[in-house]
Amino acid sequence: MRVDLHVHTYHSADSLSQPADILRCMDRNGVDVVAITDHNAIDGAREVAALAPARVIIGEEVRTSQGEIIGLFLRDWIAPGQSPRDTVAAIHAQGGLVYVPHPLDRVRGSTLKRDALLSIIPWIDVLEVYNARVLWPRPNRKAREIAVAHHLAMGAGSDAHRPEDIGLATVEMAPFRDVSDFIDNIRVGTIHGRLTGLCGRLAGVRARFARGRVRSAPEDYRQEG
Repeated sequence: MRVDLHVHTYHSADSLSQPADILRCMDRNGVDVVAITDHNAIDGAREVAALAPARVIIGEEVRTSQGEIIGLFLRDWIAPGQSPRDTVAAIHAQGGLVYVPHPLDRVRGSTLKRDALLSIIPWIDVLEVYNARVLWPRPNRKAREIAVAHHLAMGAGSDAHRPEDIGLATVEMAPFRDVSDFIDNIRVGTIHGRLTGLCGRLAGVRARFARGRVRSAPEDYRQEG
């Protein structure tokens, strides 16, 4: 099965993706399971999971005091703004997995700071070694080197901010029944990926612009959407 571990819905400020569109693009792009990982929110993940529970991992991309950490297999929302260690503890306290996204992408300010990354290495369950939205391949290569050096499970995600980009980066792995199965199977999975094109990169800008129009002219936006 192909699993995309980093996807956003309209519950992220920089995405407009609707649950039904996400599922349609999963089918079109041959993706079996996605982790919905909205910024500081899990409502979008719950909405997609309500439509296809077997195909969705409920996650959240949490903005800590030192950058972003994703929680996977969550039951409850995790508050942003905590330290990385407290965020990791909150994820594990509810039986979730700690997944660090785009760990060495220094272009985006949301990346977990290097010292913070190294301080939580013992508690990381999966490191994202292929993020489709990095500007060039080097951050992904360096992330893989860290994963190998610290014997971490490796993950991949499209970081899709529009449905069409779902599946640009995936892990090919055996089906899983629970969190324990997931960890065992991802460790022997295969990473596939290609970088996002220009339209995908501009999706966040388009979403923020559209949200500005919603606030200023909601009726017009509803008609266009």
